[in-house]
Amino acid sequence: MSGAANFPTGLDDDSSLLDVTDSVSSLVASHHNNLKEAIKAVERKVGVDQTSAPTSLDYRLGSPTNSHSHNGASGQGQLISASALTIPLPRYLHSMNWQGSLPAAVANALIPFSLPRTMQLEGLTANLRRGPSGATTMVDINVGPTSIFAASQGFRPAFAPGATVYANASPNYVTFPSGVVITTDVDFVGSSDPGQDLTITFVFRE
Repeated sequence: MSGAANFPTGLDDDSSLLDVTDSVSSLVASHHNNLKEAIKAVERKVGVDQTSAPTSLDYRLGSPTNSHSHNGASGQGQLISASALTIPLPRYLHSMNWQGSLPAAVANALIPFSLPRTMQLEGLTANLRRGPSGATTMVDINVGPTSIFAASQGFRPAFAPGATVYANASPNYVTFPSGVVITTDVDFVGSSDPGQDLTITFVFRE
């Protein structure tokens, strides 16, 4: 004789599994048969060891090739789109430093450096510990023989009298080939005090 259970299409409750009270309820076949059907339904959903039933939890979680796929099937997750993943790009920072008062109009003022592979310039800042006085101090940055501000010399790192921070660099040359030598020139310095302790910081990404 078969019983009735809601699972797996619905959850069973005290009505389908027939709640009883001591010394009040009369026991009938459905008390046992409904409970039996619910247990059988749970067993089918869980599945026996190494089952091939595609709706069972054992198959979905245990089969290494045929079951746990993110394909939007019932009970499984949606497809993962690789293009939707956001992967932060690695960054590389480098600083060039001049200690003391800046020299007037000198090429290769700071120690040159090169990159181990082709990189993109993402940001550039320049700072002085003490700003110039009397006139503007201005520096230029070169990739090989070419200024990275070749088409916009007005954007070169410039420090008006008293200024110590420059963060408005807009270079038109942003792809730095592997192995190219990067140098810095001092183009103009303040007439009374050229400024002291220059630091130029580059932020690159691949």
